[in-house]
Amino acid sequence: MSQNRKAAKVSALVHYLKQKLESDGILHGILVEGEMSNLRKPYTGHWYFSLKDEKAQINAVMFASANRRLRFEPKNGDKVIVRADVSVYEAGGAMQLIVSDMSPYGIGDLYRQLEILKEKLLKEGLFAAEHKKPLPPYPMNVALVTGNNTAAREDVLITIRKRWPAAEVHEYPCPVQGNDAPPKIIEALDQADQGGHDVILLVRGGGSIEDLWCFNDEMLARKIYALNTPVVTGIGHEIDFTLADYVADVRANTPTGAVELAMPDQAKVLASLRDSRKRISYVIQTRLKNEQTLLQRHLSSGIFQHPERMWTEQALMLDHYMMRFMQYPERISTQRQTLNLEKQEFHRHMIQRFRQITEQLNDLQNSLTASVSTRIREEAHLTEIQRNGLQTGMKTVLGLKRQDMEKQAALLDAYSPLKILSRGYSVVSSDGHVITSSEDVQKGDLLQIRLYQGSVEASVINTETENGKERNEI
Repeated sequence: MSQNRKAAKVSALVHYLKQKLESDGILHGILVEGEMSNLRKPYTGHWYFSLKDEKAQINAVMFASANRRLRFEPKNGDKVIVRADVSVYEAGGAMQLIVSDMSPYGIGDLYRQLEILKEKLLKEGLFAAEHKKPLPPYPMNVALVTGNNTAAREDVLITIRKRWPAAEVHEYPCPVQGNDAPPKIIEALDQADQGGHDVILLVRGGGSIEDLWCFNDEMLARKIYALNTPVVTGIGHEIDFTLADYVADVRANTPTGAVELAMPDQAKVLASLRDSRKRISYVIQTRLKNEQTLLQRHLSSGIFQHPERMWTEQALMLDHYMMRFMQYPERISTQRQTLNLEKQEFHRHMIQRFRQITEQLNDLQNSLTASVSTRIREEAHLTEIQRNGLQTGMKTVLGLKRQDMEKQAALLDAYSPLKILSRGYSVVSSDGHVITSSEDVQKGDLLQIRLYQGSVEASVINTETENGKERNEI
């Protein structure tokens, strides 16, 4: 025996087999037929038994939650058909069936056919929740599809009168048992769907599986799915499920339960209305009280006592802006005069500054000449040869400097405004702007004329263009 592979424990192996069996979809909800034996019913309510045929047997358990729904009492030796999941009982290491439903062998074929049809309709989406139509909260026009003069009909009508008497009930009687019942039920549902009702109640009282089998008809199931009106079913008892229940928009466990699911309780609705009325009244009274308080506060405020204050502030502000607006022309004239004075002062200051610079330049020239002379006298003690050489060099430098300074002085003198004015020229300006053309002035304008010495003011009598015959006479 190889020692390289690790041995598995029995519990691990059994657990693995249990998981494999329970994860196999084929082994869920399978139908198994056989003879019941070794039936035990302990105090817990669960049933333990075996299913066998002529070649094999398998253990089975049916829990109390499932077996209490059965409509017959099985015993040892009965042939039955069960719906079950295959599993493993780990403590005993034995395969077993977990049974969810059971029926006598005689109707096993019907169950198989029903399961096949149920699977078909399920795949087509007839049972899907997204196709379920919502029920109206307060149906006032109700269609009742059931047998005529039946206990289920009486229970439904009595419950409606007690629970929601405001609803108007329209009955569509039809047979609810037997092979001829499905087409009659379909015809009644068609008429009810065309009647414009809020909801349709499809109900039938309890009975055997054979009695309720007409509600497993495929055409009936498709008709319920295709209806435009919401359908509530109440067929049989709580343990009874038919295809009509799966396709309906809402399934109830009994006919009376169908009424309770489809219609509100009048007493609860009235109580809710009373509560809503109280809450609304409280909200209205509170809001009204708050608004009255706010109104009184506004009425006692100064704006309501003296409504003219609403525009007094704006009137004062308007007067203020009007006064400022009226002052603008005067302010402009004053600013213009101030600007003219500042221009004249600036012009005078510039001429004065020019004179100061000219005087400073002359002083610097005299200072430079004196400095050079002093330097020459300080070095008079040098030897004659040295003195002669130094004097020659200094004379050369001084001559160059003197020539350069004379050129700068001549240039400065040539560009001097006073030099130009001394030759008889003058500078004519108006409002601080120099006049260079007769087109710059108009008749009556005040002119300032700057002379070499002093200035005069004159007024324009008329103007003359360069090629015109008129001339300025000042």
